[in-house]
Amino acid sequence: MEYNGVIFDAHTHAIDANGLDMLVEIETVFGINQALLICHSQEIMSYAERTYPGRFIYAKYFSGSSRFTEGVGPMLKEIATLKSEGYHLAKMQSAPMMRGRASASPESLRLDSNEMACFFDALIDEGVPFMLHLSDPDTYYTINYADRRYYTSKERDLAELEGVIARYPSLRFQIAHFAAQPEIHRLENLARWFETYPNFNVDTGSARWMTRELSKDSRKARSFLIKYSDRLHFGTDCVAFTPDRGYYEGRHLALRLLLETDVRNEPLPFTDADTAETGGTFINGHNLPDSVLKRIYWENAERFFSDYL
Repeated sequence: MEYNGVIFDAHTHAIDANGLDMLVEIETVFGINQALLICHSQEIMSYAERTYPGRFIYAKYFSGSSRFTEGVGPMLKEIATLKSEGYHLAKMQSAPMMRGRASASPESLRLDSNEMACFFDALIDEGVPFMLHLSDPDTYYTINYADRRYYTSKERDLAELEGVIARYPSLRFQIAHFAAQPEIHRLENLARWFETYPNFNVDTGSARWMTRELSKDSRKARSFLIKYSDRLHFGTDCVAFTPDRGYYEGRHLALRLLLETDVRNEPLPFTDADTAETGGTFINGHNLPDSVLKRIYWENAERFFSDYL
């Protein structure tokens, strides 16, 4: 790996102070200068701000299951106080598993529904960008999402996600996990979204999902990454919850190998539970040009988060 420019990690989480200390240490080793930190409590946000001044921009964490159990009202109150608490944007984890946790049917309180409009209108009124995780890997729909009381298909969930992006064109979205479409057969649909909706970018978290899928057809994936390099944010999706150095190192290394090198059939440096029983996950690097890496690693985030960087 030879890239030596500035790097912004647009997708990290903070739960535990000791874990955050280790995450920052590993980020520094891998040349990451600043990051977006999704805070799972006010306490961890205060710790990060006090201990690492100027290093992070902050996203307040919204649980996607709470809207099913508590309604939209509490979320509106949190949006109203978000900036005064020191946060810069909102992040919602609304993967299908959140419906399962709340025992909510697939059509209950969809994010693209009229019932959720007040939530998105509040984000727009407050000028708060929104980071959203709505769908999941194809593998999850086979392994984890069999209960038809709560889950249907990935196509249904992607339709909901597109409905949100289309309905709120004035809201800046960072859609987590490559908009849930790093699978090679889904890149064409993601390209259509990019061509249709200018109001969203995507990030490259998580390392195992991105490296697994984008390594399956290096020619097609590399072409896509170059063509849409102005819409991509580098993000590891590391969760600061453990002092285990290997957890953070493996995820950083995997993504850097994918983007910067020409390795072939390099074993993922940690276990991918989705492929553990079928031979494991292997990285095929894309050896992206420095100009493309610079956009993905820094320039896109600098432009997208220009109010805070």
